[in-house]
Amino acid sequence: MNDYDTKGLLSAVAAELADIRAGVDEAGGLVSELLRLAPPEQRLTYLTRMQAFDVLSQRVDALSGLAGALAADQPMDTALAALPLAEMADRLRELSFRGRPLSEPAPAAVSGDLLLFD
Repeated sequence: MNDYDTKGLLSAVAAELADIRAGVDEAGGLVSELLRLAPPEQRLTYLTRMQAFDVLSQRVDALSGLAGALAADQPMDTALAALPLAEMADRLRELSFRGRPLSEPAPAAVSGDLLLFD
């Protein structure tokens, strides 16, 4: 019997990630304010670099959603398929299927990508 509260842990991880997302949003807001003070010739460069905050936010949201889905007893395949970031879903799907018997194929990606060869 397992003495660990896996669902509780996943739920707590989802909440922690949501808190981190709020911090990333605050930092992004600060950077936006500072960007307005930057010389016009540097704004495009800074704006491009600032897009990293958006990517971080998306990744944190995706992980929070995944942890929450797993905490709510959603099957792993379904939870991974619901990830909005296809590259992240592929990386996590690959890790989640390691160690499974070779006779059990990994599910195809459900990210809207066309799978021509398997």
